[in-house]
Amino acid sequence: MKILVIQQKMIGDVLISSIICNNLRIAYPNAQIDYLVYESTTPVLEGNRNIDNIILFEEKHRKSKAAFLKLALQIRATHYDLVIDAYSKLESWLIVLLSGAKRKISYKKKGRTFLYTDNVPFEPYPKTNLGLAIERRLSLLDPLDLNIKIDPLPKLYVSEKEKQEAVSLFEKNQLKKERKTIMISLLGSEKLKTYPLEYMAKLVDTIADTFDVNILFNYFPKQLNDAKFVFDSCKPSTQEKIYFNLYGDSLRSFIAIMNQCDLIIGNDGGAINMAKALNKPSFILFSPWIEKKIWATFEDGIMHNSVHLNDFKPELFSNLTEKELKKRAIDLYKNFYPELFTNQMIAFLSNNLSDNKKKSIEICNTKKPLLTALIITYNEEHNIKELIDNIAFADEIIVIDSFSTDNTLAIAKSFDTVKVVQHPFENYALQRNFAISLATNPWILFIDADERLTPKLQQEITQTIQQKEAFSAYNVYRRFMFENTILNYSGWQTDKIIRLFQNNKAFYSEQKIVHEKLNVTGEIGKLKNKLIHYSYTDFTSYKQKMIVYGKMKAKEEFAKGTSPNFFHYYIRPLYQFVYQYFIRLGILDGKKGVILCYLNALSVSVRFQELKKLKSKN
Repeated sequence: MKILVIQQKMIGDVLISSIICNNLRIAYPNAQIDYLVYESTTPVLEGNRNIDNIILFEEKHRKSKAAFLKLALQIRATHYDLVIDAYSKLESWLIVLLSGAKRKISYKKKGRTFLYTDNVPFEPYPKTNLGLAIERRLSLLDPLDLNIKIDPLPKLYVSEKEKQEAVSLFEKNQLKKERKTIMISLLGSEKLKTYPLEYMAKLVDTIADTFDVNILFNYFPKQLNDAKFVFDSCKPSTQEKIYFNLYGDSLRSFIAIMNQCDLIIGNDGGAINMAKALNKPSFILFSPWIEKKIWATFEDGIMHNSVHLNDFKPELFSNLTEKELKKRAIDLYKNFYPELFTNQMIAFLSNNLSDNKKKSIEICNTKKPLLTALIITYNEEHNIKELIDNIAFADEIIVIDSFSTDNTLAIAKSFDTVKVVQHPFENYALQRNFAISLATNPWILFIDADERLTPKLQQEITQTIQQKEAFSAYNVYRRFMFENTILNYSGWQTDKIIRLFQNNKAFYSEQKIVHEKLNVTGEIGKLKNKLIHYSYTDFTSYKQKMIVYGKMKAKEEFAKGTSPNFFHYYIRPLYQFVYQYFIRLGILDGKKGVILCYLNALSVSVRFQELKKLKSKN
């Protein structure tokens, strides 16, 4: 059997598409498997014994029709039984058309289905944490019904000679052996894919300030000026940790050097994909015009993590086409300042620089999507045990505690299945975003300590995340409990909140620091069963909660430049009470309605009194 795989694209594409060859070798050990690629990409294929012949598509084949036809006829003369076209562009269409192969497989695209015997749907959304780049390649194997365990991991092979040369290079440059070594993917393949250099310098400073590590820059000699700019922009204390003259002057030398490093951080591109193929942890910075869902491969939130401006400021992407995004990429990059994701990067480094870090990539099961339950706490000893028992069906439970002074921490740590992280509390939005950065599963359930799931809601959540066409996020209605009885009105009868969402498709807006808003990429659905909200346990604690909320809302108003006046001090609290008590039918809740409406009006009053203090201080 003779098989030809076609991938006429760049390094990352060629490396990832090599998984087609790898799996074909498992299924057909005696087949001849050839790979058609650009000449410049062959270094990532060296040592791969799953490929019998590398067929080069050279510059002459693009410039000369005669040379192209000669190549196509050579391919036809080989008499391939199967051609898999992972490129699917004009060049490959002509080769497939002239190949004479009995079976031809590619993606189903309008106007070209006649070229192929099997047209595979071009999936728009990933189903697992493999990422679309991997899933789409593997889907080209589906028509073959291979009776094998699919291996989705691209492979790079480093010879013993190359390993020793890299070790010698480290010794020559006197890298400190007691330190871990970080590779910085400094520059993208073009300016539109390169994180602003002044921002990159800040990130490198943050890494050097936080961790005692060796730092290497990935750049080619022709990129020396840009690399030098970043180096010169770093603090002297950072420069002492950077080994600026140690870099790969070829793809193979970079691969060997990367093989000696512990992880990689930086721009999305070939360097990142090569690092992943060497099983190195990665933290990726995506260009604003690149689709994260395609290239965020093997994303698990621990070993592999990534950030995109759309995660933080989705309003900047509203109704923009890919062409428009590409045109505005440089200006959009200016909004992607390091402070947006510094906490995520530090959490990633902490996980992967420790000696007990995870050693291999974990892939989320397509048949059973995994769920992470997140809880943020401060002095919740009366709630935490019952809540953890309530969400025990989740595959991962993480408690983010802001240094409780009661027994919350001890109780949470008593559960072997619970991961406990302490993190300073600035505001709810930042704390929730930090929590999301720790989640390792494709689905997240965010639940507060005073909330409980009914058995029916637990079952609905489990069924929802298994749906093939699931929404990006789900609203859930809440049933408000006044002490131990249901409050039917007072504005709470239509209370709903997003509590279930897909990881990497939602992030909390930092503009709202209390009653925070979740920005979601994609459609939002609704769960049928209600969440129980034990918010009001007694007058004193609920009053204190409303005062805290009022003070935090004051900070939001201050940031917006609001100037308080008579209307804010007196009319707004009164309106809040009247609205909840009469219009939202708090009057039907009797004494409970009076208490609740009063306390919510108090929160509004506190907000503007606190805003007055903030204004006077500034």
